[in-house]
Amino acid sequence: MSHYDIAVIGGGLAGLSLLYHFERAGKLAGKRVVLVDPERKSAHDRTWSFWEKGAGPFEDIVYHRWDRVTLHNSTRHCTCDLRPYAYKVILSHDFYARVNEVIDRQPAIERRFATAEVLGTDDMGVSFSVDGARHTATHAFSSRPHPLNHREVKQPYLDQHFRGWFVETDEETFDPGQATMMDFRTPQEGETRFLYVLPFTTRRALVEVAIFSNRHLGAGDYDRLIADYIRAHWTRGAYRIYHTEAGNIPMTTYPYPRRDGNLIYIGIGGGAARPSTGYTFYGLQRQLGEMARTWPEVGDLNTWPPRHLLYDATLLSILERDRLPGAEVFVNLFRKNPAPRVLAFLNGESSFGEEVALMTTAPLGAFATSFLGQVLR
Repeated sequence: MSHYDIAVIGGGLAGLSLLYHFERAGKLAGKRVVLVDPERKSAHDRTWSFWEKGAGPFEDIVYHRWDRVTLHNSTRHCTCDLRPYAYKVILSHDFYARVNEVIDRQPAIERRFATAEVLGTDDMGVSFSVDGARHTATHAFSSRPHPLNHREVKQPYLDQHFRGWFVETDEETFDPGQATMMDFRTPQEGETRFLYVLPFTTRRALVEVAIFSNRHLGAGDYDRLIADYIRAHWTRGAYRIYHTEAGNIPMTTYPYPRRDGNLIYIGIGGGAARPSTGYTFYGLQRQLGEMARTWPEVGDLNTWPPRHLLYDATLLSILERDRLPGAEVFVNLFRKNPAPRVLAFLNGESSFGEEVALMTTAPLGAFATSFLGQVLR
């Protein structure tokens, strides 16, 4: 049996980010640390997009950025200047390479390529097993998934399921200076469905369909939506698909457990995804960066301000019960407000005054009814 000062269970985005921020804050010096995951992450298996002001902690690996975005539905569209924000994208293989390089330079970090199981917690720390052997840690961080069944969750719940194509066209098709943030010009089928387009060059872009619903489709159905959209709105010419991605993010205000004694939950299973959008990368980095700064003191583990979770529950309830079309809600939010105000709100950085100004532009009846329902809950 071995004892560690810190055990990190799960070596994906959350686990690697935590070790990166702790190393950068000088909090691993003299510590014995173990990272447990069945594999060393290196592939392009995710694409993370987010918006932020100025340079962030991973600025050197940002693959592309945009100062302008467009939004569309069947009757309206808008083009938004995001400054002082920029919409950025990071490819997972660049992130893995960057963070693994930092971790590999730390002799204090031991890697175990296996699956860890938490056995329990007590006043002394956390017990866990690796390959049948028991170990202990003073503190442990777990990014293991926290499975939820939407039928059993009392809070609003929608899955964001998505599939994307990285395409290269034969003709010049895209504007690499402008991204399509949300385009609802696709059959909605009583759900919230949109596509987004992240152009990297005039011929290369990520085209992805995202659906907010608890009814998932087959891969062929997502592919048809993407193909029809490209043909209708981008090009009738030839193109090739050079990479694909797919996934699912639970969008819910369910109160995920944040900690059990010295076991701390991080990542989506710790509530890091923004419930109303599914965006995770930026909020997670902010949370873990602050945790590294204050460690070994453990402060507030909530990624999002409590009042924002109430706003999110309001919006999710509206979308879940189809009280207003998502195609109208999101496009009008950007049409009727300065884009930086909307982005500050979605990042959990807005002031109460900005939030009031934002809410005055929303359909009062549906939002007030849903908001009151969430307050009384």
